Amino acid sequence: MWGKVQRRGINCTGRTWGPRAGSFCCAVQRRWLPGQVMDVLGQVLDVAQTIYGLCDQASSNKQQCHRLKKRIQMLLMASKALQRQKEKSEQLKVVMKELRVTLDNAKCWAVKYSHQAWWRQILQANSIKEEFELINDRLGDAAGQVSLLLEIEHREKFFHFFTEHTRKRQNQRDIDEDLQELKNYLTQNISNKMENMEDGMKKILSEMAAIQAVCKRSSWHITEIRATDLKRGPLLLEKASHDLYLGEYHRSPVAIKVFKGQQVKDQDFIIKTFQAEGETMKKFECLNILRLYGICVDNSGTGPCYSLVMEYCEKGTLRQLLEKEPDLSPERRVQMALDAARAVYRLHQTEMKAILHGSLSSAKFLVDGTYCMKLCGFELSKTESSLRRPSNAEMRRRSSELVYIAPETLQDINAYDKRSEIYSLGMVIYEIANGKLPYQDQPDAEDQAVNGELSDSCPPVLRDLITGCLQRNPGDRPSAGVLVDLLIAHLNLSPC
Repeated sequence: MWGKVQRRGINCTGRTWGPRAGSFCCAVQRRWLPGQVMDVLGQVLDVAQTIYGLCDQASSNKQQCHRLKKRIQMLLMASKALQRQKEKSEQLKVVMKELRVTLDNAKCWAVKYSHQAWWRQILQANSIKEEFELINDRLGDAAGQVSLLLEIEHREKFFHFFTEHTRKRQNQRDIDEDLQELKNYLTQNISNKMENMEDGMKKILSEMAAIQAVCKRSSWHITEIRATDLKRGPLLLEKASHDLYLGEYHRSPVAIKVFKGQQVKDQDFIIKTFQAEGETMKKFECLNILRLYGICVDNSGTGPCYSLVMEYCEKGTLRQLLEKEPDLSPERRVQMALDAARAVYRLHQTEMKAILHGSLSSAKFLVDGTYCMKLCGFELSKTESSLRRPSNAEMRRRSSELVYIAPETLQDINAYDKRSEIYSLGMVIYEIANGKLPYQDQPDAEDQAVNGELSDSCPPVLRDLITGCLQRNPGDRPSAGVLVDLLIAHLNLSPC
């Protein structure tokens, strides 16, 4: 057992942040393991040199590899300059500790995708794109921290190289060029041999070439869907505000969220709900955020009927899955924790106002047939500043399960930010690891110790992350990006 979990603070056991995953301790952003930390920047530079070699020798995904190398070089150039400023060296050391894990993950990416056969490039195009963008987002996070240490006259020019808009534009161009090179290879080398192949093999190669054309996932376009294009099936869930049906759209299974009751008469409410869920889903294109296909207004009845048409997840909510399948493997639980962390990171990682979900719980994660978790329920999603308004805070208090709410938010309902949401995420990861919450009954808002323990089978990396996320001091909790890095590093240990 890992020790006791208390409602008003976690009694840390002194564990490090996961085996070989960067040796982060509980307060990853504020304190480190005892003893002198060895030349952290030197370690980072060693990993970087390995990545440079892999990128220079890449035989596939060349543009993405070149971009990765260039961004790391820019980042480390600024970091080496800062190392000479003693007053900033400790802050820089914190950044470099996190960057080390990011670069270890980048090295694994380069190993997997820089010398890949053409057919694997086709089949894994989406995976390559997702991982490439995630690594570059984390490099952008590090650049943001480094830029704050630079002199004002150098700060803007340096960080412009890493801005979200610049990264996304360059990433898409690199991906397009790599896909075009692959297409040229297929055209020149495969089509010449097709004439001598059996019909079955011709068909397979033709289909694989077609996959290449659609692997480049475009932005999600949310449109108004005609009611006649939808086929509504059995009722999946019934709530006071809406019903959820299994349906069919263009011969594919979908979930149809049909609003009902008093809200249907309130056109403004419907529009605001569509905007809250739809715009959030559209903006944060991510495998781990539920996809919204469109909205539907059906005027065939006595009054308008409003629906959201969404991705269908066969296994239901995370809570339902944990109840139905209590014997999930440790590896599956780690992957599911990564899914949850990636979804929250996608919300939090923004250069504008941070987006908060506002109501994280196991009921807000859906699970598809492959056990991939997807975050949903964006009715309470607001910018970090607007969540502090009383009306939103009161709505959150009524709709959230108290067990997921951070101690500081229980004391002051307006004290809700990204770090508070990390506490909620820690509770979700606890559920994933243990199959249930540590608190069987909702505690009062006053100080009350309620103990919970993780099972012996819980993977150590999840124990450590839970400990960090549930820290009483919000400043001691890791960011969602750090959680993602450490979980990926754990999963990368075997392949790499």
